[in-house]
Amino acid sequence: MPGHDWWGPPQWAAYFEHKDLPIRAASKAALLQLEEAGEEHLSGHEYAALLLNDPLLALRQLREANRRLPRHMARDITTPLGVLLALGTQEFKRQIHSAPEISGDNQGFLKAEMSASLGARIALAWGGLHHDLDQGELALAALLADAGEIQLWAFVPELPLKALEELRSGRASRSDQAQRQACGFTFRDLSLELIERGGLPLLIKQLIRGDESLRARIARLAVDAGRHLSYGPGDPALPHDLIAASRLTNAPLATVALGFPLLSETERSDLLLAAETLSESI
Repeated sequence: MPGHDWWGPPQWAAYFEHKDLPIRAASKAALLQLEEAGEEHLSGHEYAALLLNDPLLALRQLREANRRLPRHMARDITTPLGVLLALGTQEFKRQIHSAPEISGDNQGFLKAEMSASLGARIALAWGGLHHDLDQGELALAALLADAGEIQLWAFVPELPLKALEELRSGRASRSDQAQRQACGFTFRDLSLELIERGGLPLLIKQLIRGDESLRARIARLAVDAGRHLSYGPGDPALPHDLIAASRLTNAPLATVALGFPLLSETERSDLLLAAETLSESI
């Protein structure tokens, strides 16, 4: 956007606050499938599960809940089911039906959303391995940890594209370095600003800022694992993620590996073997 080169996280967060958040066409199709099945056979969990495939849909619903509820109450909405209960089923569905759709040509956006969705599903699975954790809370935090980057891809894709070019050119060796050089701020800083302005769950803030609580560490690891999995089942970081999750949850590697979605049995077996081999050497 011409004339906005000086903008930082506060300015971009204020700009996004007034944008009509687009959602995936697949989210609308999934809702129609649920409605065709008959509402009398559905539970709130089935509606709430739609959010885990679409970070901007989750943001859209949270924004509406924040608009309707006092700020201190909105802060208590920390799970997908909580979002549904705060809005009610009819308003939840109306938000989906009335939302604009994101273009299928925006590949950067789709990749960022896929990474976030994978992270959320991994967090949901790993949260279930520890009785003290709320799976839905971990999943929503992982889903929205990169809310800043996802909104940039949706509305100002030239900024994340500039950051990618910094990496590809070799002028930067890390993503945060590339973002600072190209945009003047990191995308995680923008996510933090969005949390402050939009009343998003505080666990996301703890996750981004490096809080060392068990839930923040698992959610953060799930975000990383989702990103690595989005690169493909053979990504070399995945065995390290698997070992780290096993140690955090005190669960066997084979059990933790079940939390990785989209893998075939062969791919899961290969990942497990790589993690077992690696764990013997460290």
